[in-house]
Amino acid sequence: MFLAINQSADPIVNWLGDWLSNINVWSIAIRLILALLIGGFLGLERSTKKHPAGLRTYILVCIGSTIASMTNQFMSEVYGADASRIGANVITGIGFLGAGAIITTSRSKIRGLTTAAGLWSCACIGLAVGIGFYTLAIFGFILVLLTLKILPIVEQLLVKNVKYMDLHVELINRPSLKELIHLLREKNITIVAVNYNPAYSQSGLSVYEITIEFNRKLKTNESKDLLKYISNLDYVEFIERT
Repeated sequence: MFLAINQSADPIVNWLGDWLSNINVWSIAIRLILALLIGGFLGLERSTKKHPAGLRTYILVCIGSTIASMTNQFMSEVYGADASRIGANVITGIGFLGAGAIITTSRSKIRGLTTAAGLWSCACIGLAVGIGFYTLAIFGFILVLLTLKILPIVEQLLVKNVKYMDLHVELINRPSLKELIHLLREKNITIVAVNYNPAYSQSGLSVYEITIEFNRKLKTNESKDLLKYISNLDYVEFIERT
């Protein structure tokens, strides 16, 4: 028999009433609306940053996993089915959707990891909503939203104090690499690694992924000024921090 969430399991159910943990018209409506709101807020955050998986994707993932979870509860109560079967398949299935959001660019950048993780987290929250575990769903939603909104700011503050920097550099020819390395060393910068990027082999350019280390504490905007200076060199076609 399905183990329903009772008054001792979920504080919100304990506060508002045991009817929230059962399958009925009102609990179904509340769960779907909550899934819509949670998916909408998380998707809106992604949409404001121009990610392909945005508002509609997150809403559909959250509502879909909520429906799957409620269907699992219904099947368990009525037919005695396995209470975890559909939820487990939702978690597996969302992995394929998340993998589709991850791409590797020609400049060796991996994009979409945060979006994929957000989709997976959104599906997990939807499962919690669908089964009536409202407290976990709400607290999980708050933490995921804070992670997406606040941590990027913290990361930017931390990066400013990091002495290592990864660069994508496109040079007009191979001999130019020696000139660039000599220039960096003159500026008291250590070359940690230099890797040739074969993705541009047919472009006529010599493209490298270079890791450098500053041997002193950086001043404000010094790293940006360095990139701007290098980008203006005659033998540099393009440079960016990766």
